Parts: sequence; structure tokens; C-alpha cells
Amino acid sequence: MPDYIQRWIEVRRRERQADGTWSCHYVIFEFGTKKWRCKKGSADGTFRTPEEAEAAALTQAQQIVDSLQTSASSL
Repeated sequence: MPDYIQRWIEVRRRERQADGTWSCHYVIFEFGTKKWRCKKGSADGTFRTPEEAEAAALTQAQQIVDSLQTSASSL
């Protein structure tokens, strides 16, 4: 039976900074048939609204997931 990996992204925390800008954190979960792991991160930069911060975090996490899928398919 081949090992497969299922991944998903959760946007977790939006935080308002002292200067009024926003940041946002994400978690990437990865489940395989034999193990699981997660990677945490946050959007690079600060943003004017919580929605901008959330969109940036989701975009950044999706780029990571896409790069993982590309490297796995080249094996």
C-alpha cells in the first residue's frame, strides 16, 4: 500500500499590534498513513486590516503546501 499525505491549512490567530496593524498565524497539518506533523508560521509583514493579514497568511501557507507537493512529485 503506497504512503499518501493529506494536508490542510488552518488560519489560527489574528493579532492587533501596538501600532494598530495586524498579523496572522497559520498551521499546516500533514497526515500520512504512518505519521503526522504540523508546521506553524505567520504572514510576513504587518497589515492594515485583519482580513488582509488572514489573506496573506493563507497565501503564504498555500505556497509552502504547493512546494511540498512539487518536491514529492519529483521523486
